[in-house]
Amino acid sequence: MEINYNDFDLVIEQAVDFEALKVNEFDVEHFFTNQGWSQFFDSLNGPVYPILVKDFWPRCEIFDKVEADREYALKVAEDVVNNKGKSREQLGLKEFKETEIRSCVSGAEITLTQSNIAQ
Repeated sequence: MEINYNDFDLVIEQAVDFEALKVNEFDVEHFFTNQGWSQFFDSLNGPVYPILVKDFWPRCEIFDKVEADREYALKVAEDVVNNKGKSREQLGLKEFKETEIRSCVSGAEITLTQSNIAQ
């Protein structure tokens, strides 16, 4: 997808705004604080790095099972006699565990997965 960098507007908002909830008579923050969730909400509402985000998303690509199978097939096709039947690792390919969002920012390869976000 082609996005002009200057047209790429980033909307930054708080995931959970306890103050706005209080104003509307929903004082629920203490329920989460009592369970030790304050640090979690602080990280959700933590800093956002707009330049990093604007550099990451336009360059990202999704690497899923279909792409992993295509990558494997292309590697096997390079030398069918010697590569057929070998594992991804034996062919020098990274093991495919789950769908990845891949991008490159300032020369650093970034990979997001559901498990590393959950971590």
